[in-house]
Amino acid sequence: MTNDNRPPHHTDSGFENRYPLPDRVKRSFWRFMKRRYFGAENWPKAKHQHGKIPTEAPNLDAIHNPDPARLQVTWIGHATVLVQYGGLNILTDPVFAKRASPFRYVGPKRYSQPGLQIDQLPDLDLVLLSHNHYDHFDIESLGKIGNTPRYILPLKNGTLLEKAGISPDRYDEMDWDQSLSHGSVTITHVPSNHWSARTTKDRKEMLWGGYILEFADGYRFYFVGDTGWNERLFAEMGEQYGGIDFGLIPIGAYEPSDFMSNAHTNPEEAVQIMQVMGVKQALAIHWGTFVLTAEPVDEPPVRLASALKDAGIADDDFIAAPIGATRLFDGKTDHQTGVLPQTDAAQ
Repeated sequence: MTNDNRPPHHTDSGFENRYPLPDRVKRSFWRFMKRRYFGAENWPKAKHQHGKIPTEAPNLDAIHNPDPARLQVTWIGHATVLVQYGGLNILTDPVFAKRASPFRYVGPKRYSQPGLQIDQLPDLDLVLLSHNHYDHFDIESLGKIGNTPRYILPLKNGTLLEKAGISPDRYDEMDWDQSLSHGSVTITHVPSNHWSARTTKDRKEMLWGGYILEFADGYRFYFVGDTGWNERLFAEMGEQYGGIDFGLIPIGAYEPSDFMSNAHTNPEEAVQIMQVMGVKQALAIHWGTFVLTAEPVDEPPVRLASALKDAGIADDDFIAAPIGATRLFDGKTDHQTGVLPQTDAAQ
């Protein structure tokens, strides 16, 4: 029986994008595989990409002794980022696996090693999971991280997290536009234009999306997750949630565009997200790690630089950092004392 009181993005079998865009091609796993291996596009091979993406040795001293008054981000690779602010250590979409795949010897292989290993991470407070695709949700990595942090993830993904050995009392599932508190930090789950699947038979059964975190001092952080550009969706979100101090915005996995545009943003569209959402500064994610699509692996930052120039945005305000790099950005301070209010990490 249909529940007429459910939110519009809830369906009988799972979920749907808020403003679905028409598919430009019929989308299926088998059609994707045919395009991948037998199509006209010349997809890069992972074994030929080693060394093409800049890397930087991790600054372990900074990582384990962060300045709580400044935002510190370390790009580990793809959508895995260590975010540190206000005394909190936050990890997004932890994937340390050799492949983004359910199989040991088949599937997209990592050609850039993680910028940090799991045993080099500081004690984590929060893990943000955007959706269940293998390049964002790796059960082995999550199992190694364990039950110390609090996990935040979209609806219906909890049972998958439990397969990694994470206890139900260590995670919270969220619907779009729902908020919860972690100490004095407010976490809001926001929509993206994407989809979910772990097999060929569970498409869109689990929710997907991004997160906006607002800290005690008013600093606002946005993890976009995976998304395609959707003008109507982001215009609405900009009005509702706009005004972001820092964002993690995806720039890669966009060709062939007729197949990928509903799921991933190209660099020009990433800049549009930055503008519409009022993001002041950003780090480019979702590139340089796995061969997922047909564009050259080193093309996204080149196109990003061109798009920033066209938009009149300074290069330093939306950076494509080397893997392993730690970068600092100004936070917000208490106007009376000049000191950042400390985040209460109590749960």
